[in-house]
Amino acid sequence: MAKKYKVVSGDTLSALAKRFYGDADLFEVIAIANELPDPDVIRTGQVLLIPGLTKKYKVVAGDTLSELAAKFYGDSSMFPLIAAANQLSDPDFITVGQILRIPDL
Repeated sequence: MAKKYKVVSGDTLSALAKRFYGDADLFEVIAIANELPDPDVIRTGQVLLIPGLTKKYKVVAGDTLSELAAKFYGDSSMFPLIAAANQLSDPDFITVGQILRIPDL
């Protein structure tokens, strides 16, 4: 389940990802969900959406990240959010049977 978080002095997206997901490398999930042009720039007092990462999906033949984004978000251009949540280096490469985390917005 997604939650809102108000940025305090000293926060970074990496620290927030570590706090909420247990993995600092998932900072991109927060950056993409909040449409931050520069993930290194957040402001004290800014309210961020912290997507939940509890929903899972098993890839079937023919799936693409853009189709999954359209299915789950109604917007195929949101595929980078799924790619970031799963730390996919190549968003064009997913395999049948792979379990993907689908961020809750």
